[in-house]
Amino acid sequence: MRPWWARASTLVVVVVALFVVSGAVTAWLRISDLQERVDSFEEQTLAVETARQDAILLAEDLATYDYRDLGGNFRHVAARATDRFAGELRALTEELGPELARTRAIATATARSAGVVRADTEKAVVAVFVDQSVTNTKTPQPRVERSRMELTLVRDGGVWRLDQAGEL
Repeated sequence: MRPWWARASTLVVVVVALFVVSGAVTAWLRISDLQERVDSFEEQTLAVETARQDAILLAEDLATYDYRDLGGNFRHVAARATDRFAGELRALTEELGPELARTRAIATATARSAGVVRADTEKAVVAVFVDQSVTNTKTPQPRVERSRMELTLVRDGGVWRLDQAGEL
């Protein structure tokens, strides 16, 4: 028979080994959870920045037009819009088109800055500050109009699509 101190030291070794294994498993689980959070944060950060960049281009295209080819930029926007917004854009073009043609309106837009109001990986609301240089028969010298637009984009198949647009 083994002395009592040998049995006790074996028990201590087993208990210490269980604590070490338990600690290692806990640490691994926490590291795995932290890595998932980091990956999710990186995915959301990339999605938000992509939405902001796409909103800038869409805002410029929305605010740029030429009475000689009203459908030009609007077709480009409609191709990057949800079906609902593309329909609204077509209706607006039909409504305003004759007046823009009559006044020979031309506008060129440049986004000055943009910021994300709120966003996740599937939907983003972006405020875009736009300078629009406008000429028409009433003002033949270009004048700059400054506006703020709020664009709502939704993600569809990995692509941000314009779902709503309005002025702030």
